[in-house]
Amino acid sequence: MGAILDVQEGRQLSVIAMFQLVLLAALGRRVYRLLLAPCLFLFFLVPSGAFLVPSLQKITAEITVAGLNLLHIPVFSDGFMIEIPEGSFEVAEACAGLRFLIASSVFGCFFAVIMYRSLIRRVLFVTLSVAVPIFANGLRALGIVVLAHLEGSSAAVEADHIVYGWLFFSLVSVILIAIGTSFAQKPDRSVPIGLALYANAPIWRFATAILAAILLASAGPAYAARLNALYPAPPTPRADPPAIDAPWHIVPDTNADWRPAVSGADAQFLDAAQGPGSGIVIRYVALYHLRATGNLLTMTENRLVDNQRWHIARYGHGEIFWDGKRTKVATAEIVSGPHRRLVWSFYAVAGNITSGLMETKLLQARAALLEKDPVAAFVAVSASMDDLKDPAERQLARFLAASEPFPQYLASLPR
Repeated sequence: MGAILDVQEGRQLSVIAMFQLVLLAALGRRVYRLLLAPCLFLFFLVPSGAFLVPSLQKITAEITVAGLNLLHIPVFSDGFMIEIPEGSFEVAEACAGLRFLIASSVFGCFFAVIMYRSLIRRVLFVTLSVAVPIFANGLRALGIVVLAHLEGSSAAVEADHIVYGWLFFSLVSVILIAIGTSFAQKPDRSVPIGLALYANAPIWRFATAILAAILLASAGPAYAARLNALYPAPPTPRADPPAIDAPWHIVPDTNADWRPAVSGADAQFLDAAQGPGSGIVIRYVALYHLRATGNLLTMTENRLVDNQRWHIARYGHGEIFWDGKRTKVATAEIVSGPHRRLVWSFYAVAGNITSGLMETKLLQARAALLEKDPVAAFVAVSASMDDLKDPAERQLARFLAASEPFPQYLASLPR
C-alpha cells in the first residue's frame, strides 16, 4: 500500500515547486528555459517512487521464472515466491530494483543533458536508462537463483546476493555509458542570447519578481496552516468499530495472527468475526483526522504485512457490489509458511470508498479545504485461503455485505 507521495515527500515537492516559481519570476521565461534542465533536476531530491515497487516485483519475478524455464531448471512460482529444488526465494520489495532504477534514471538525465543537444537522442538515452535497469534487475535475480542451483544451496548465495547485485549493476552502468558515448554530440559553447540580456537587466526587477514569487508561493501553505489553527483536530472520539448484522458476530478473545503494519493512526480497531458456515474474518480499521497540511493515511511506510511472519505473494484489484453500488478494492495474497490469506483493502474518505492512492489524496484535500467529514479511514479485511470449500473471496464479500457501510459509519462518529 505504498503511496505516490506521503506527507514528508509532498512537503519537499512543494518547497521545490515554490523555488521553481521564484526562479521563473526572477530570471524570466527566456533565461529559465535555458536553465530548465538543472532547475528540473532538483525534483530528483524528492525520494518518491514507492508506488512502482509492486510492478517492479512482478516484472522481476516474471523474468526470473521465464529464464529458469528457458534453462530447463525445475521451478514453481507463486507470485513473488519462487521455488527450485535447491531452495526457496522471495522477490521482496528490497529486491524490486527501485534504488538502482532511480539512480540510473538520474544519471541518464544528467548524461543526456551533458552529452546531447538533440531532443530525440536525449529522450532515447533516458528511455534506455529506465528500461535497462528494469530488465537487468530481472537478470540479476535470475543469476542468483541459477547460482544457487549450480552450488546446490540457496543459503550461501543469499548471504552474498547484495554484493553480487552491486557488481552486476556496476557492469550494467558501464555498458550503458559505453552505449551512450557512441552517439554523443559535441557541446555548443556559444553564449545564449537570453543570458546576455539577463546580465544587463536592472537589479530592482529581480528583487520585485523574487518578492512577488515568494508571496505567491507561500499563499497555499499559509492558508493550510490557518485552516489548521481555526479548526484544530479534536480528540479522537471514543467509538465502537463498525457494526455488523446478524448472523455474523464478533468472536471474542481471538488472537489475530495477522494485522497491517500501520503507524500514525488516531484510532485503531482490530477484531474478528464469524458467520454461519464461514471461517473467521479479521478486520482492521485505522481512523485519521483530516488536516489541511496532511496526515499519515497514505504514508509510504504503511504495509499490509510485517514482512517477518507474513509476506506478500501477489497484488491485484477487485470489484465488489456493496451498499447498492460497485466498489473497487485492492487485493493481496499473503503467505506464512503453508498458510495463505486474502486481504482486501480500501480507503473511506469524504463519503467515498476508493482503492486509488491519488484519488484518496484528492478526496482528502477537498474534504480538508471544505471542512467536510473530518475523519477518514483505512480498512483491511482478511480471510484464510486454506479452506477450499469456502473461498476467501466469498467470505469477505459476505462479511462486507453484513458490515455497516463505512461512509455512514464515519458520518455517525461523535463530532
